Amino acid sequence: MKQKTHYPTKYYIRIIAWLVFTVFAFIFRIKKKMPAEVKNLKSPYLVLGNHVGHWDPFVTGNFLPHYTHFVSSEAAFRSPFNNFFLTRLGTIPKKKNIRDTKVIRDIISVIRQGENVGIFPEAVRNWAGSSFTLDPSIVKLIKLLNVPVVVPILKGMNLFNPRWSAKLRYSRVEVEYELLFKANELKNLSEEEIYSRLSNALKHDEVEYQRTKMNKIYSKYKAENINHALYVCPDCHAIDSFRTKGNDFKCVECNYDIRINQFGFFERISSGKLFFDNIRDWYYWEEKWLLNYVNKKLETHYEGILFEDKNSQIFVNNELNQMEYLANANIKLYVNRIVFEWLEKKEIWTLKLTDIQTINPQVNDQLELIYKGKAYRSVGERPGVSALKWEVAMNALWKKTGQEHKLSSFIQQELSV
Repeated sequence: MKQKTHYPTKYYIRIIAWLVFTVFAFIFRIKKKMPAEVKNLKSPYLVLGNHVGHWDPFVTGNFLPHYTHFVSSEAAFRSPFNNFFLTRLGTIPKKKNIRDTKVIRDIISVIRQGENVGIFPEAVRNWAGSSFTLDPSIVKLIKLLNVPVVVPILKGMNLFNPRWSAKLRYSRVEVEYELLFKANELKNLSEEEIYSRLSNALKHDEVEYQRTKMNKIYSKYKAENINHALYVCPDCHAIDSFRTKGNDFKCVECNYDIRINQFGFFERISSGKLFFDNIRDWYYWEEKWLLNYVNKKLETHYEGILFEDKNSQIFVNNELNQMEYLANANIKLYVNRIVFEWLEKKEIWTLKLTDIQTINPQVNDQLELIYKGKAYRSVGERPGVSALKWEVAMNALWKKTGQEHKLSSFIQQELSV
């Protein structure tokens, strides 16, 4: 009896993808550094890379000598277009921020049939080019699979294809591969040693890299949608107050203005204090500020709205796991609930925090929350409405109310006072 193939691929789709991304790498002059021990490595092996942009799996996978099945968020499959290609490329779906034992079984099955699997241990694309803390559970998987581990590090990708940007920006990108572990050495290493070596291998800071390289960014839209990532004004502390145009962005509350220069660093347009000259430092400051802001409101039993997204389009997943439009609503966050104020129906939905399974930015950084098994997606009334602020704020609330199993691993809760 013929053995079942787990996550089979369609060769014509693989050929199309290979051609497209070979041309893609040529046009954008993406370079690779691959030692002979990676080039000559036989399948199966595990590919563990840093996660920056939308195209990471295609860029890192296309250079490898053997085909790799990447693990992707289940939400990416809800688009019919994405679903068509991802399923035919043998992509393995994973539920985000929810314990998913099925994905482990799927990974084991693909490895056992002699094929490679690619995972991004940070779990999410990072926002500012600085590596997030790894999920410790990746070590148990490495031990369980007992196959070689290849680490590709994308350098310059956060300048070329930042998570928050809708457009690619022409800049230098290179992928540096390393054979981090051979199969025969894993059994002699402790979980602590594996975690330490993997964390060090994946550690990459795009800001420091760019300060050294000073690669130019050729784009007229370097600031477009940066307000997905930067949602608190460092001058007046307004939330979601930035508007972007071309290379510039400005707070509509206090007129704090920034221009992004040809190297990706921040400058003031008008005179005044420059709080941060880079996205990384601003990102970590605002995360700490919002965590503290939410914690203080919770501790004082604040009954008002923490923040809201007005006139958002709301979608819900149907029986085919595709998103269909529901209605427009104002979405409001309180310390103990999220409220959907439906604009046309004149109705109000109240979602208790205990009943919300997960909340985070998904495809195109739209807000998605899972509530009682249903996926709801919110699209802001204007470009750049930040979904990230919801994830950070909800993590603060969950942390303080004992729902730690829902927390996002990349949010630095220890920063809060």
